[in-house]
Amino acid sequence: MTLTAKQISVIAANPLEDSLTSVRDKLRACTGEPSEGIVASLLGALVTSSAALDLPGDVAEKLFRIRRKVRAGEIGTQQFKPLADVVLAEPRDTEVWAAVIDLIQSIEPSTPPPSSIAPTFLGTPVKTSSSRLVDSETRELVESELFFEIKDCTFRNVGGFWGKFFDSERWRKEQKAMLKEIMGTHDGKRWMEFPKSTDEKQVWDWIRSLEERFLSGARHRLHTTKTANQFKDRKGQMDLFFQAPQKHAADAFWYKNVLVVGEQKKSHDTSRFKADLLQITRHVRSVFADQPTRRFVHAFALCASIMELWVFDRSGPYSSGPFDIHKEPDKFARALVGYATMNDDAMGLDTFIERKDGFRYVTLDDANGGESRIQLTSPMMRQKAVVCRGTTCFMTRSKHVAKFSWASDKRDLEFKQLKLAEERGVKGVAKVVAHRRITTIADLRKGLVFADRHRFRNDVVHLDDSPSATASTNSSNQKRKSSSDLASDDTSDPKRRRSSRNKSSLVQTVNKQLSINKRKPSLYSTGEDPWDNRIYVCLVVSPAGRVISDFESIKELLEAMRDAIRAHQSLYVTGNILHRDISSNNIIITKPEAADGFKGMLIDLDLAKVANTGPSGARHRTGTMQFMAVEVLRQADHTYRHDLESFFYVLLWMCARESWSKPMLSRGGCSPKNSLLRKWEIGSFKEIASAKMGHMTVNSMEDIMGEFPEALDVVKPLCLRIRRILFPLDKEERMNFGTPAGEPDQLYRPIIAAYDEIISRT
Repeated sequence: MTLTAKQISVIAANPLEDSLTSVRDKLRACTGEPSEGIVASLLGALVTSSAALDLPGDVAEKLFRIRRKVRAGEIGTQQFKPLADVVLAEPRDTEVWAAVIDLIQSIEPSTPPPSSIAPTFLGTPVKTSSSRLVDSETRELVESELFFEIKDCTFRNVGGFWGKFFDSERWRKEQKAMLKEIMGTHDGKRWMEFPKSTDEKQVWDWIRSLEERFLSGARHRLHTTKTANQFKDRKGQMDLFFQAPQKHAADAFWYKNVLVVGEQKKSHDTSRFKADLLQITRHVRSVFADQPTRRFVHAFALCASIMELWVFDRSGPYSSGPFDIHKEPDKFARALVGYATMNDDAMGLDTFIERKDGFRYVTLDDANGGESRIQLTSPMMRQKAVVCRGTTCFMTRSKHVAKFSWASDKRDLEFKQLKLAEERGVKGVAKVVAHRRITTIADLRKGLVFADRHRFRNDVVHLDDSPSATASTNSSNQKRKSSSDLASDDTSDPKRRRSSRNKSSLVQTVNKQLSINKRKPSLYSTGEDPWDNRIYVCLVVSPAGRVISDFESIKELLEAMRDAIRAHQSLYVTGNILHRDISSNNIIITKPEAADGFKGMLIDLDLAKVANTGPSGARHRTGTMQFMAVEVLRQADHTYRHDLESFFYVLLWMCARESWSKPMLSRGGCSPKNSLLRKWEIGSFKEIASAKMGHMTVNSMEDIMGEFPEALDVVKPLCLRIRRILFPLDKEERMNFGTPAGEPDQLYRPIIAAYDEIISRT
């Protein structure tokens, strides 16, 4: 690799010095290929260097991505032998970075995306129904999960749709010319060259001929997977889609480049509406996953000659309503020209992130009342779902964390909760550096008219997992429907709509009656608005850290968990603030010198609330499914003890699931194929609560601990001790899952002491 003058200048200004010394020692001690642990350490040292952050081409980001793949076992260590040999030779910094860039090119061949599109990266999904799914899951399971995201927030025939997105009166002269030329191929009754057969290939050829003749100068191009090209690392291919022209031809398409999602069928079957919409939603999910800061995504379905245009934002999908392209040719032509010529703002891209000289910047309000221009570097996490908070985190050049998310307007914004915690003297919780409100769903939907929500056929109400309780969720998971339930839909019958509304009213009444505190708990609270108005915000917090799942030793895991519990104690007892979302994504490993002496801290106060206040009215769920307390799953209002129970589930999850990805702990072993903890992810609220309740017995706890690697035997006494503290027996020798009366210290103190005792032995 020959470095450019700019690369050499950056490397000279940011020397590696002794940052590779410890890794070099490890390399000298090993024979043959470097181990996964050594490779991860090498990449970790490089990714945090100032040179990696400043080198053009997102070098730090790519190294971060590669490191995660190494830790997950997705990349063999043999590919890193050339870089390891260079590092061992103790060469000049330019030789090290040349080898690094060669490595990046070999693993991730360059296919530069348009500057307005966010990068592809891997991350840890959180909170929504589909967040618990991985690409290896079946299409049926993915789509059934997605259904519960969109089932209560889908709208069709939205008023003002055409005027907002496809108003040809406001188009530029060249756009109007394109529209006029395309309309010239319609004879007043039908498109003259439209094929007699609606075979997908023939219809595609017709659309492509229109594009080649009349849209050759457009900024976006139409593509299909009906050719040899397929999508990289995704199951199921989009039929049609728009993207910006790429500088280099590629054998595979990438979701990071997709602008408009399309689905094409050779026949129009109203009974397949739900299945077709879910197929589109699955592709939109992949677009949001690879373009996580995108505001909304356009999509369309063309079934024979019936077309329907869609927009998906973080509050759900809505459409133009179906139309026949022969009978309403202007709509088809406006859609084709509109998709091909839309600017970045109308396309829903992240125009608020500035891209310059290969770097990304965001301008925010700082703590002193001024503005700060902050450089974003490595991506850390993104949320893999459609209807959700869309949480996306980046490292910043100044070693802080920048978090983008769509928060409910029914709750105080996170920066207010963090400022309140700071004012009240809370320790162990992240501090605000800067923030900005970017936009809202209400702003994005301004000018649109929404009538009744679309009612899907076979939309059955479950009293334990009600549809009204799952609208716009952060971690929904309901009873799975059969494939036939996902295959048909027609809600044109007004009696059916009235029946659905009556069922929804019944469910709300039942939920009120079931509430332990005689008021609707926050987990199940619903709003009267037709859709959730979310506020898109960027928040920069300090200090940065690694998520708890990235622990590198048993002691580091235990110390981080203990200090995160101490932080929770301070937040609740000193700050009178209840976190309500303890999960593996919201506990970070920190350096004590930069974190008030804490080796673990709490982040993400999006769902936090001042204790002993009423429900917020937001429809989002307060918690992450795998870690929700049993009583919360069963509709009890949230208490501090439920958060402590969630901490316990995080510990068990780290030991039984995450530890197997650590070579120093797994020692060549393999995780159980059918983990008991899978039951914490799949099923209804009632089913998951029952599974967790059963697992907390002594015998079942032994079974769960049997899934720990042998190296974690030292943690088992801690798990048994915490189990006894959290689930004491009553007079009838039944486990008590309730919150005890009295001071919270009766739980915090023995749990923290239990951690201290085990830590002293490791």
